[in-house]
Amino acid sequence: MSVLIVKPPEDREMPLQEHLAELRKRLLRVFVVFVVGIALTFKFSGDLLRVLWNYILPNSKVYVVAPTEWFMVQLTFSFAFVLVVVYPYLAYELYQFAKPGLYENERKFVKTFIPFSYALFLVGVALGIFVVVPRVFSVSMIFNLGADPFLTAKKTIYSALKIALAIGLSFQIPVLAVIAVRIGLIDSRWLKGKRWIVYLAVFALATNVTFDVSGISQLLILAVVVVMYELSIVIAKAMEKRI
Repeated sequence: MSVLIVKPPEDREMPLQEHLAELRKRLLRVFVVFVVGIALTFKFSGDLLRVLWNYILPNSKVYVVAPTEWFMVQLTFSFAFVLVVVYPYLAYELYQFAKPGLYENERKFVKTFIPFSYALFLVGVALGIFVVVPRVFSVSMIFNLGADPFLTAKKTIYSALKIALAIGLSFQIPVLAVIAVRIGLIDSRWLKGKRWIVYLAVFALATNVTFDVSGISQLLILAVVVVMYELSIVIAKAMEKRI
């Protein structure tokens, strides 16, 4: 008895070089969008940075210790701002690259979750900027023991952006897990088996990307990741029961 193997509608054998060429083309498009976006945002980045600084550290002076420091801070802020804005386009290009290998029902499933993924990313970034960062900085100032803090633009803004983006990306964990489970790449047992590796890696990474000696920001980022990861396991189990 012959077995009929149904392939995705656009699935075809492609040499590695062709795959790499397709990936390069899409990454180049994303790069061009980022460059244009950064160029447009840079003009207003100084004013936006001052608003951000006054929100997260009210009544505090901003210092620079090198002639190019403020320029680099503006450039970094512009990159982070553009990343938040063009995130849906980045997700779209990744989807288009993976699309030929997906079945029609898998395509519909992924396309449904792209807007949801972006909404969660925005919620995570907003939570980081408007709630977590001001409180982390406020609590961290207690450890100054009455000394007048010398808050440089680079370290302060970089840390704030890293915390906000880390929380935003953490909110993507359930979405990525749902998509991966749906198309059969992983299951709940795989997620359970990798949880401690993920937690240790996240804590180590958070320790190296933030300057918070109190450890509060690292623990907050880890806590968000743990909640999102455990939620992913619960969702994965529920999906497996329905399949």
